[in-house]
Amino acid sequence: MASFIGKLVAGALPLFGGLNLESTNGALESYQGRPDFLGSSAPWGSIKYDGDTVNQATPETGVTRYYDFNIARAKLSPDGYQRDMIVVNGQYPGPLIEANWGDWIEVTVTNNITSPEEGTTIHWHALLQKDTPYYDGVPGGQFPPFSLRTNFQADGTAVSQCPIAPGESFTYRFRADHVGTTFYHSHYSAQVNAGVSGPIVFHGPKSTNYDYDVGPVLISDWFHREYFEIVKGVMGSGAGRIPANSVNNLINGKMNFDCSTVTDGTPCVSNAGVSKFVLQPGKDNLLRIINGGSAGLQYFSVDDHEMTVVAMDFVPIKPYTTNVVTLGVGQRTDVIVHGKTGNLTNQAYWIRSNISTTCALPEQPYGLAALYYSEADSDANKVPTSQPQDYDEARFACGNEPLTLTQSFTPMPVKEPDTTVTINVLDILNATGHDEYLLNNRTFHANYNLPVLKAVVDGDGSNSTTFDPLWNVLPTGNSKVFRIVWENQKFDPADPNLYALTFAHPMHLHGHDYQVLSAGPGAWDGEVDAGLANALRRDTHILPPNGHLVVQFETDNPGVWPFHCHVAWHVSAGFNVNILERAQDLVNIPHTAEVMNQTCTAWDAWSAENVVDQIDSGLRMAMERS
Repeated sequence: MASFIGKLVAGALPLFGGLNLESTNGALESYQGRPDFLGSSAPWGSIKYDGDTVNQATPETGVTRYYDFNIARAKLSPDGYQRDMIVVNGQYPGPLIEANWGDWIEVTVTNNITSPEEGTTIHWHALLQKDTPYYDGVPGGQFPPFSLRTNFQADGTAVSQCPIAPGESFTYRFRADHVGTTFYHSHYSAQVNAGVSGPIVFHGPKSTNYDYDVGPVLISDWFHREYFEIVKGVMGSGAGRIPANSVNNLINGKMNFDCSTVTDGTPCVSNAGVSKFVLQPGKDNLLRIINGGSAGLQYFSVDDHEMTVVAMDFVPIKPYTTNVVTLGVGQRTDVIVHGKTGNLTNQAYWIRSNISTTCALPEQPYGLAALYYSEADSDANKVPTSQPQDYDEARFACGNEPLTLTQSFTPMPVKEPDTTVTINVLDILNATGHDEYLLNNRTFHANYNLPVLKAVVDGDGSNSTTFDPLWNVLPTGNSKVFRIVWENQKFDPADPNLYALTFAHPMHLHGHDYQVLSAGPGAWDGEVDAGLANALRRDTHILPPNGHLVVQFETDNPGVWPFHCHVAWHVSAGFNVNILERAQDLVNIPHTAEVMNQTCTAWDAWSAENVVDQIDSGLRMAMERS
């Protein structure tokens, strides 16, 4: 495969022409060339965007934007290898959701997945969902099948909703509560791996000026096996335990693949074609990079161009220049690339995204796209001849950039916490030989038919409400500032059930942007990192292997908010804790019971008549209801 990529970048193999867009990506429409705002004028006027969602109110625009999503199976060939997928509106990646800061968005999602049927949900990654926690789109984390678990208990819980049953529709309504870049994805099992994902852009005031918004750049590790089989292998035991090795790396849903390696008769074309981007010469071009994959830690670069980083996740940062950006799954980075001028615009350049070979399991780690400075060169399929950027992956140590480099544009004080909770992460083989993550010796397990949010509301937010330990609920109590210390080391290396190594975990918190106070090797020393009077704020940050991550947030958003590793298979093994925030205020949010009953009533009826195969931590239930 390495020789295939070498020949590809050297121009010795055809880059384009093997398949048309309909075959590779379905009804995909270009994301490129986004406006500064939607409508005739910027609705936010002179307001500046601080990225401080605690203290800055979201403007009122009086606008609601409507979308319809049809979730269904399809056969597509994003890298030339045809595979069964589940996609939105017949395309991969899914349609762009676009709005102005402060708009409301309504998305009606219809589950038309058949042959076989299964549930679905959509999570709107990194949106706060203030006053709408029931639209967060989380039916559960993921964990091993009941038959594979020790100390099995038949009761468990989902989080913010029941799945959307086959043949049913559900309308999500939420606010564009940030400015910047994110994405949506299914939170049902590892269904995101089947293709249920797409970009989101919220327009607003610019923290750093640019001339041209190129649009979203989605990078994604890619697998040819169906997600059900992948998770089944990851959660297997003995000879049935199969690592989840990615086979390719896509940029905006496209890449080429060496079809000479295919031996199972699957239709495959080696020159399916890569994505193409056209930048404006001499201008500052904004690229919105999204790691929307399943597991792979990515290093993104543009040959012969430096990048000015201006935002991480939804939060503007003090700009800095680099030749490479690192993104864990779920992370987004906005960068400005200054366009070439003169004869240099006559060349084509490679855009590259490489999956880490140290921190992930790629068989083919290289993602490629082509950069041009004219539509004519793009239409002519000119093949780039540029050389890659020189950087040392080892300096990242499977983590993000140093916190002293990535500071928020607008400072927010680091307050003393009312509560500090330390969570020790252990990856073990349990008594039956199956992979399981323990968080303070507890794992997570879900039941689609009883979301945690519904249990809280039904219990009237009472402190006497009890939660099964397998729900992994962590109440914030009366705390106003809540700090969590993640420790990712092996505490008993003599235990034969413990793996020899820990892994990198992109830790994503729903419902909040948190402050990142420390991240690095070894156990936390109790000190906030030097220079962090202006701490980075974001919703996803990497907990490094054999290291720690310290974050804190203000409890200004009543809800049940999952805090989990965004590697799909790690969530499958139970790597999730549910933050229960201000329960007594949560029960007073209007319409909660009414909205939750919409999906739960239909799901109860469907699952009463159908066996739902559970292969992981709760995005599937392996029980036949009587």
